[in-house]
Amino acid sequence: MMKATAIAHPMQGLIKYHGLRNEKLRIPFHDSISVNIDKLWTKTTVEFGDYEQDKININETEIYGLAKQRAIEVLNIIRKLSGIKLHAKIKSIDNISQFNAKGLGSSSSGGAALAAAAFKAARLDKEFGWDLKLISTIARRLAGSACRSVIGEYSRWNSGTNNEDSYAYKIAKRKNLDISILIVPLYTKYVTDRAHKEVLTSSFFNTRKENINERIKDMENAIKNGDLNKVGKLSELDSLELHSVTMTGKNRHILFTPESIKVIKEVQKLREERIPAYFSMQTGPSVFIDTYHEYSEEIEDRIKKMSLPV
Repeated sequence: MMKATAIAHPMQGLIKYHGLRNEKLRIPFHDSISVNIDKLWTKTTVEFGDYEQDKININETEIYGLAKQRAIEVLNIIRKLSGIKLHAKIKSIDNISQFNAKGLGSSSSGGAALAAAAFKAARLDKEFGWDLKLISTIARRLAGSACRSVIGEYSRWNSGTNNEDSYAYKIAKRKNLDISILIVPLYTKYVTDRAHKEVLTSSFFNTRKENINERIKDMENAIKNGDLNKVGKLSELDSLELHSVTMTGKNRHILFTPESIKVIKEVQKLREERIPAYFSMQTGPSVFIDTYHEYSEEIEDRIKKMSLPV
């Protein structure tokens, strides 16, 4: 029976990637760093069998279009590696879609869970072992961020230049920096892939590429040293720069909302009150708040009192 199930967790980009050097292979212009979110998850089952075609069901709904194409691309890589000719039935559920928000990393956990389950179902673990580097390169073909979700905890995506050397690897564990992540989910119709194309037309994009390597180095050291203050400030800077680059592309897309700004202002106010809280945003309006566990309830209460439409 060629069937397996995997669970993966989405990630929060601490240093985000923006723009793709190779869109087909989903290879970015520079490295990035993320942390997995253990309270959110995607659970995916892949079964290869005598089916007429690949069928993909997400949260009880069969999917088509680009999302299906990306998933089939992952399956095709698995089929090529294993030599099997069978189609697959995929069933995936998550606890992320309920929020109807953008920028929560659902594609990262979705791609990671699919790649891991298909790898196991095709019995590639018998041939390659549980090779996270290889699984990471496979997951990347569905979503760039998925390659980091495969790794877990704190990971760095080596951007690379080709399919084999563009993968993620672990740089630190929870024990290095154990944080609580609060998420304010906010909605937008904007598609992430459009943002990645848009940045290439920004006059500030080259400046970002020139500065990003030093920031990545500083972020990795701060995580390993357990320095939340530095991690938080670097992530805030990177988030603002990411959105600035998007806003200065040819179509001037603004991805955050008035609610995003309200949350950011509240986080800054919390810090003025000596409460360690730092905001982070991916390519969407949703806001992540990073803090220590002992402050999470107090921060959550403050955000709830804002009566945001989430």
